[in-house]
Amino acid sequence: MKQIILVLSVVFLCSTLSTAQKTISKEDFEYIVDYANCKYVKAFIEGYDVGKPYFHDTYEKKVKPELGKASLDNFGEKLNYQKLVELLSNNTPALELAKKINDRKLKFDDFKDNESLINSLGTPGWKNIDLSKTAANIRNEILAKFNPANDEKSIKNVSESEVVNMQTFQTSTQVEELHSKLEQLQQELDNLKNDTKIIENQKSLKKIRLIVFCLFGLLVVIIAAMYMFVKKGKLKEYVIKQVLGSKRIAEKFTPKGYNLTEKDIITIKDRVLEFKLLNEKENQRQPKTKVRENFEQSKSATKYLKGKSGKIFNRVENTPDNSFFKLFNESDDTAQFEFCGDEAEAIAKRIFSEDICNIVSGSYQNANSVKTNKPGKIKRVGEQWEVTEPVEIKLA
Repeated sequence: MKQIILVLSVVFLCSTLSTAQKTISKEDFEYIVDYANCKYVKAFIEGYDVGKPYFHDTYEKKVKPELGKASLDNFGEKLNYQKLVELLSNNTPALELAKKINDRKLKFDDFKDNESLINSLGTPGWKNIDLSKTAANIRNEILAKFNPANDEKSIKNVSESEVVNMQTFQTSTQVEELHSKLEQLQQELDNLKNDTKIIENQKSLKKIRLIVFCLFGLLVVIIAAMYMFVKKGKLKEYVIKQVLGSKRIAEKFTPKGYNLTEKDIITIKDRVLEFKLLNEKENQRQPKTKVRENFEQSKSATKYLKGKSGKIFNRVENTPDNSFFKLFNESDDTAQFEFCGDEAEAIAKRIFSEDICNIVSGSYQNANSVKTNKPGKIKRVGEQWEVTEPVEIKLA
């Protein structure tokens, strides 16, 4: 009886091992990942970019026909990751999703059977776009293709909710590992903060010493200047006293019955008029200098919006570095803003998001220049600025 039980156990174990084997090769798995990548990217763009100029101008004409070529039936004509990167060069969110899915190729050795390997491709969503239905379809298609027994009845189809559950189960172990690493990093961070505080205290002490030395030097300069001023004042009084008391000087400048002629009077009048004209010209020059100074001050007071987060600009600075919008016509807590900066860089970074800009004409793909069609409106909220009316942009 024990021998029969032992034989049955061996048979059951062998059957279990045979059904749990990983028969998909690494090359086939990489092709499967590329196939799934095309399906996920297609579903994401059709949910995320619909209604945008990119969807009609680029996706439907160039990208969609290429993504439609992906198939599990023909391994020879696959759309690999490099070609996918070239297709998505103008769509950063979709390109990030493609990279995330392509990284699954590195997990091939972590799984021991076909089903767990295929389940690792599950991606429930991306950028608030639900991809669970696409994930379920991909999983069922791949299992139907690579089922070892090739028996459709043995294939278990999954729903969208099951895809989310499988993905959660697969990542639970990784979360525990990350939690352990996070605790280690937190400990290292605490140690680094302590070291940083010591360094900051040393720097503060050096600054205090420098300030004390500067104040001491300034005090010495002030005392020396006061001493020279007092000394100079006494010397001046002494010279004046000696000059006024000098008989020789008094005799030289004492008038000796000299009478002014008519010619002398005319000369004096001419000199007085000449000095008067010089004073008037000097007074006329001063307002021009003041106007120029006011102009330079207003020019340096130009403000630039920075630190965009949704409809909010976190800060305003007087330098145009890392800014594509400038603020003008500021009145109390309201102002207007318009585009300024490097046009090519702005087009390449696709900075004209819908929450702050309306593109009234043109598109990113063929644009070489940027023009403000109508300034936007903005209001102050504490230390930040919130967009109340987007700026209208023309791309040409």
